[in-house]
Parts: sequence; structure tokens; C-alpha cells
Amino acid sequence: MLVRNRMSRPAVTVRQDADFQKALALMQEKQLRRLPVVDDDGRLVGIVVERDLLVAAMRYLQSRVEVGDVMTRDVVTVGPDTDLNEVARTMLERRIGGLPVLEHGRLVGMITESDIFKRFVELQS
Repeated sequence: MLVRNRMSRPAVTVRQDADFQKALALMQEKQLRRLPVVDDDGRLVGIVVERDLLVAAMRYLQSRVEVGDVMTRDVVTVGPDTDLNEVARTMLERRIGGLPVLEHGRLVGMITESDIFKRFVELQS
């Protein structure tokens, strides 16, 4: 099974100049734990996870902090034609809960541990 068959699309994204509080509100509204961070041209420049934003909220309380200040810039990505077994191995080895999916350098979706678990459950039925 390939990533393209299980990924969430379109990916919900945030820009790096967005206020971290708005990004956290977006995550809570959409029930997400990570957001790809894109530039003005829609290219992936990082990823921010809920934990990073919660730490920022505790540290900076009322200060303006942008997503770019707390995001991870060295992002592990996969392509839509990557096998789910390979993705699962990568996620386990690197202790990552979700990966942006890039096709021709453009963000086309997200694959998460939940997407993989759903496939596992389907196989058991």
C-alpha cells in the first residue's frame, strides 16, 4: 500500500510568520497534533508540533512569538509513492508521529501514525 492511498489531503498548513497562539488554535479546531509550515509560495520550510506550541505558550505567555521561532526546520518527508511499511519504519526509527508528503517539491498531504493504524486495523478485519 502506498502513502497516496492513506495520506490526509489537502494538508492543513500554517505560515512561519503566524502567531503561535493562532497556530495552536488551528490545531485544536482541526484536532491535529502537527502542522506543516509553508512559505509564501507554498513550499515546505518546517513543521510545528503541538508540544512545541504548548511550551511556547507557557514560556512566552503574552509575548508575540511566531511559528518560525519554534518550528523544526530539518523535516523528514516522504513521497506519495512510498510504501507504508517503509514509512512506518522511518517513523518508528526517528520517533516521528507524522510526515509531510511532497511530490515534485510541493506539499500534497500528511501521513500520520493514525493513518497507518487505520490500515493495520483494516487488515485485521
